[in-house]
Amino acid sequence: MLIAVAAVLAVVLIAGLGVGWMLLRPGGGDGSFLSSTGERRSSVRPPSPTGKGVKTAEAVKLRPITGDQLCAAIPDDVRKSLVTDGKYGGKDSSTSAATASEKRAACKWSNNKMDVGDGVIGFRSLSISVEAKSTERQNAVEYAKEQFDNDKEEHQRRVNVRDGKRVDGRTSGSAFGELKELEYGDASYSQSSFGHSGLKANVFVRLGPWLIQVEYGGDNRSGNKYPNGDEVRAAAGKVAELITAEMAKDPGKVKLTGPCATLTAKNIESAFFPTAEGPSVGGNDGRIQQTTCTWRISEAVKHEPGQGYTSRGGELRIHVVDWGGGGTGSAFQFDRDAKKYDRYRAKGGIGDDNIHVDYEPRQELSGLGEKAFAVVSTTTRPGRPDEAPRKEILIKVLIGERTVDFTFRGTTAGGGVVGAQGYKEPVFESSSAQRAVAQLAKSFLAGLK
Repeated sequence: MLIAVAAVLAVVLIAGLGVGWMLLRPGGGDGSFLSSTGERRSSVRPPSPTGKGVKTAEAVKLRPITGDQLCAAIPDDVRKSLVTDGKYGGKDSSTSAATASEKRAACKWSNNKMDVGDGVIGFRSLSISVEAKSTERQNAVEYAKEQFDNDKEEHQRRVNVRDGKRVDGRTSGSAFGELKELEYGDASYSQSSFGHSGLKANVFVRLGPWLIQVEYGGDNRSGNKYPNGDEVRAAAGKVAELITAEMAKDPGKVKLTGPCATLTAKNIESAFFPTAEGPSVGGNDGRIQQTTCTWRISEAVKHEPGQGYTSRGGELRIHVVDWGGGGTGSAFQFDRDAKKYDRYRAKGGIGDDNIHVDYEPRQELSGLGEKAFAVVSTTTRPGRPDEAPRKEILIKVLIGERTVDFTFRGTTAGGGVVGAQGYKEPVFESSSAQRAVAQLAKSFLAGLK
């Protein structure tokens, strides 16, 4: 019986792939109608270059960009024509890098069970990502050109469908259509693909220092199994056009918005020490709305070329959760976490032979929201006695229907030029870490709307 079922599934899969190959060809397919569009490494920095024969790239200013800004660049009417809201729909946004030399942001909508027209139910997904990066030897424009060309060569190599026919001799596996040149930005092209998640169209754009990617597609649960290929490509192109226009805006006129804009790098530096970079931002707008802001903090150490040095610093993370009321709302969640840390403390920590986390006694705090507490934890690797413990502090605050977690992991004292008089390895000091995080918590909560 199992063999028979497997055989049927294999036939269905191969037949579906055959239909999909035709959809990769422009003008192919008769799908339903769619509207358009931590491990702790050694903290010693290697000696810096002496400067002889080293090319220094001319800096290119990168505009700030967040996942939320990417999402906002797509008008609601356009987005809802591609991916509708609903019980099975959702949006995710993230900003995974937000430094002077690197920016990365993404936004995604998906709906697993939406009406795609004429009573057909299907899955649709729209994702957008942008990135820019510079190195010591390449500015962001040079880096983007090289990366774009390398990616294009790779995408060309994976083409295995031409004129709607498979050309690699296989009858299964992912299928990739030919590249189609487009006119967005400085250079752009599209490529359609077909696999287990349905038919998708990807658009790749280079605009100055920015690399932009848009992916749109899906499959159907009823009616024609796959959406119309031309309409999927047109939709991805429309979104790429909108995002390209957004990323062309003057970098001096774009400002960070949302909860993560409440604190600036200067706020972080005044509580800790220079230099702070960020924030990177993540968000989810489901029934329970969440936003995460992360800053990287590292003290600038004056040193001569060829000198090794260490920097105190780490990562500051703020996680805002809007619980939306009810019996399992913010107060319930806050009290549950407080009891959780007390329980962990009483049982001597949590973990196993690979990793173990110990907790210091939880401290009730005043002057932050309605209720607040602080707890310091130490993470060790029992099987690696030579590895330094990793410490962090958490301050958790209850404010209205929200809970806000402020977490710092890193070091707050020591560092400098290795071998200099009075030099000490960077360490975590609980009192100074708690003081800095509490200072930032007050500023953040005061500006939280």
